[in-house]
Amino acid sequence: SSSSSSSSKSSSSESEPGTAGAAAEDAARAAREAAGKFTSWASGAASRAREASGGKIPPLPPRASSAMQTIANAFKEEYRLAMMDPGDAAEERRKQRPGYVAPGPMEEGDGTTAVAVRTQTKSTFAKGWEAIATKTGLTSVFSKLQGLKRTPAYQKTEDALEDLRERWETSENPMVHKIQDSVDGFFQETEQGEAYRAIRARAPTFNINDFLAEVRRDVPKILGAYLKGDVDALAMTNVSNEMMERMSGQMRAWEAEQKFVDPRVLHLGDVELVETRMMEGAPLVVTQFQCQQINCVRDASGVIVEGAEDDIQAVHYLWAMQLVDKELVAADGRKYVAPTWVLREMMLRGMMAVAA
Repeated sequence: SSSSSSSSKSSSSESEPGTAGAAAEDAARAAREAAGKFTSWASGAASRAREASGGKIPPLPPRASSAMQTIANAFKEEYRLAMMDPGDAAEERRKQRPGYVAPGPMEEGDGTTAVAVRTQTKSTFAKGWEAIATKTGLTSVFSKLQGLKRTPAYQKTEDALEDLRERWETSENPMVHKIQDSVDGFFQETEQGEAYRAIRARAPTFNINDFLAEVRRDVPKILGAYLKGDVDALAMTNVSNEMMERMSGQMRAWEAEQKFVDPRVLHLGDVELVETRMMEGAPLVVTQFQCQQINCVRDASGVIVEGAEDDIQAVHYLWAMQLVDKELVAADGRKYVAPTWVLREMMLRGMMAVAA
């Protein structure tokens, strides 16, 4: 009866196809099937050994017994990870890699050291975000990314090479275009390479797929706290000081206007890599994703003043994550500094109504 209840429970909680939850369930099923096949093989081998020995099975050698236990433990661990959130599983695997050193306070005392290594009318949410960004005077990281190409040094070089560029680009020689493509790719890869080298130096176990999975895991936490107006919960997430100031300002504005935004995130798509580069001396990874939110704003009495309960919007975001030294607190209360990925900038690219 327990097996039937568990199977009905699993079937009732199946995730939507194509989502991270569905992928985790597929991995879990694969692990269960592999474990079942291994158990069947082991049972068959034991039966054959029993028949060959006249009903008496000699004890397994210690080495064989240890190998069997190792295989069983590996199946159990993969099943455990498959049932976890993909971001949590990525974090667990990162901690299990050889050479991983958990961050923490440096030990003192005996002389040794330990290093812790569509365009439409803007919603209240969108208008509020743009307003607070303007009021605080904070410079957007995305503006800086474009601003680097408007510096005097860059413009001077551009002017000096303008004539050569015109001849170069209007050339009919195919070899010229191949060389141009190679040069452009070289400089682009060099800039990204510098960022990746900086990441590897500070986070040797960095893996881009695990990183994206962890970002996806943290999106609902950060957006949920922000939309709820929960400053304390937002402070517990990995948000930079600049973003904390900006988001806190918007939350105070909503509170003063007695507006309450629906905080639910109905669906979150995959987080994709857009760009990797250096910014202000620290590596920056720009990502993008889409989620579904409810465009519904209520007043203090619960009356809907904008949107509707069924006004579902597909919201497109750009998130810039930066690797910085962040002060953390250990379980024993001691403070230490460790390289940490924080949300450096968030940009709302657009909102589009989802057809019912």
